[in-house]
Amino acid sequence: MNIDPATAPKEVKDDLIGLKGFLDQSLPAKKLDQNVLICAWNIRMFGGLTMKWESEPNDSPKRDMHSLLCIVEILRRFDIIAVQEVRGKFKCLREAMRLLGPNWSFLMTDVTKGDKGNNERLAFIFDNRKVKLSGLACEIVIPDDELEKNKAINADALQRQFARTPYAVSFQVANHTFVLLTLHVLFGKKSADRVAEIQAIADWIKGWAEEMNSWNHSMITLGDFNLERGHDPTLQAFLSTGLHIPPDLDPHARTIFKKSTTYYDQISWFKNNTSLQYNGGGIVDFRDKLLTNRTHTLQELSFRISDHFPLWAEFLTP
Repeated sequence: MNIDPATAPKEVKDDLIGLKGFLDQSLPAKKLDQNVLICAWNIRMFGGLTMKWESEPNDSPKRDMHSLLCIVEILRRFDIIAVQEVRGKFKCLREAMRLLGPNWSFLMTDVTKGDKGNNERLAFIFDNRKVKLSGLACEIVIPDDELEKNKAINADALQRQFARTPYAVSFQVANHTFVLLTLHVLFGKKSADRVAEIQAIADWIKGWAEEMNSWNHSMITLGDFNLERGHDPTLQAFLSTGLHIPPDLDPHARTIFKKSTTYYDQISWFKNNTSLQYNGGGIVDFRDKLLTNRTHTLQELSFRISDHFPLWAEFLTP
């Protein structure tokens, strides 16, 4: 059984019409050879799917066909989406790609094994009509000798591989080639548990961005870094090598629960290492714009759509 939007109940179709109107008003249009819209979205437990228009209390997973149609409507508004929390069994992703249509493609990692990996994959979804692959796809690992050196001389440095291996892919839009690197930092029990991993990726990106810049290729990192705001050591580690967070992205909440300290998701780069011109960004606050015929709590909504907002940035490609 596949989802057929044409057979959706009237309340589902009406809900999607409302969502489309909201997205038309709140997001820039996709313009061929003029811009590229990039999104980072941690879609909570993006794996299984209940093949009903509305899941029932005893159904698992809670994400249903109506919910996935809403997710897909948001995805199609961007040119490239970095998705975190794609699960080992990725029925939602397969069905989303079918709904997006033949002009869309995806790349993803294998499942990260072990308890810390949480059975997760990282993925890029992209619109072939505008975006082309330019050759590179890789996962980032720390050399063993560097890890051993950290163990010997620096107790605060990363002493193991990344819990979920960062994933980098190079894309081309118009005449601009750029590398997007995404990851999902292990949350841990407290923010201090994340610092070594965040510092290691900031250091790695710095060196790689300088190399990319020598080829006139841009380097952008995006994903769920599980940062905290203010003077928290997670944010200080992230910014320590010069990564730039656009000021207009700063005030936006990252999760639907709008906790004031969370700064989890980011789209960032080094100012001197990108040929793309940033033109603004924001979040898609979908909380009262979809599934409007239901009375879900925020917690219930998080399992049907996500607990994170999509975070997006527009770059001009003159």
